[in-house]
Amino acid sequence: MNKRIFIMGAPNAGKSTYLAALWYSINQKDIKTKMSLEKMGNNSSYLYSLARKWLDIEQLERTVIGQEMPELSILLTDGHNSLELEFPDLSGETFQNIYEKREMPLELYEKIVNSDAILYFVNVENIYMPEFIAEMPSTLRDRADGEVQYRERKPCDDDPTQIQIIELLQAISEIKKKRIDLGIVFSAWDLIQNMDTVNPRNYLEKSMNMLWQYIESNKDRYYTSVWGVSALGGKIEDFEELLKIDMAVNRIKVVDENINISHDVTSIISEMVGELNGN
Repeated sequence: MNKRIFIMGAPNAGKSTYLAALWYSINQKDIKTKMSLEKMGNNSSYLYSLARKWLDIEQLERTVIGQEMPELSILLTDGHNSLELEFPDLSGETFQNIYEKREMPLELYEKIVNSDAILYFVNVENIYMPEFIAEMPSTLRDRADGEVQYRERKPCDDDPTQIQIIELLQAISEIKKKRIDLGIVFSAWDLIQNMDTVNPRNYLEKSMNMLWQYIESNKDRYYTSVWGVSALGGKIEDFEELLKIDMAVNRIKVVDENINISHDVTSIISEMVGELNGN
């Protein structure tokens, strides 16, 4: 069985933190996870370095263009079947450039075409919502000599998050020409009030209504699952409290659409693989 899941997301979306938590989880023995490590793939030293920083609650360096890991693979097993996963760790700017410049590198195009599923990360702290003109900050409409002076628009900074995601999904749909298995992961879920009782799909509907409507009205193009994930367990500045947790894997929290809560970050992969196999 050979499946490829392609990770996407803007800068600071939580992609690298998720990979760090995933690598730690499949190597630890404290709790049983739905999937475990069968064989190390390439670039395992890079994953180990991410996991070490995750364990020590150190700030992960943001993946930037030129320092990406486009070839990351892991061989997992559920005890019966083996599963080879490819998780390219690409910079958020790579995906922003697609939106802003309407261009896509050939290598990225080929990875999307060859992927079996897309896992899109959205940091709940970085969801930029549209504003009414009266609510726009003064930096957008400073007055000088009685005239309104507008600064240059920066699409990736100024355009609503959900608009950018919809544009990318439309591009992916045009590339793949078939129904897409799409997983949306809201990272930094610990910042959500009463996170243990919030349905991630309902959160998508309320916080990114246009994206929710787009997905709901295009079910023939996307089969979508939504999760809330706190891969680190809290804010990095609260590291002293987080380090007091006896088993580091228990810092992880995964909330699915049925509001099932677990410490198993591999459950996302397990569910997506089940969907790919028609289970």
